[in-house]
Amino acid sequence: MSKKSVPDIQPPLALELFQPKPNVFYSLDAAAHLAGVPRRSILIYCRAGLVRPVLQPPYEMMVFTEEAIHAIRRIEHLRAVHGVGLAWLKAMFDLLEEVEHLRAELRFLRNR
Repeated sequence: MSKKSVPDIQPPLALELFQPKPNVFYSLDAAAHLAGVPRRSILIYCRAGLVRPVLQPPYEMMVFTEEAIHAIRRIEHLRAVHGVGLAWLKAMFDLLEEVEHLRAELRFLRNR
């Protein structure tokens, strides 16, 4: 009796590693589709300061980079798997941003 091999299926909430492409922008609808979330969730995350859209003139239309879409997926993962609320997410993201700022400052000071 032979066993059929089932291909490894990645869990739906697993984060994927990727390198964001520069100067590639996605509309709110496209970002919602790529991140697998409702548009409303993205707007809530923007209002909470967790995601920063790029505003495109002349109508100041919101567009999102791949990096923003990755952040949205990370937010969804943290909320779904760990039950982290928006206030905690904001504090976590602020701390991560500060760590990156300090790392950049340290690299600058080491290269002087």
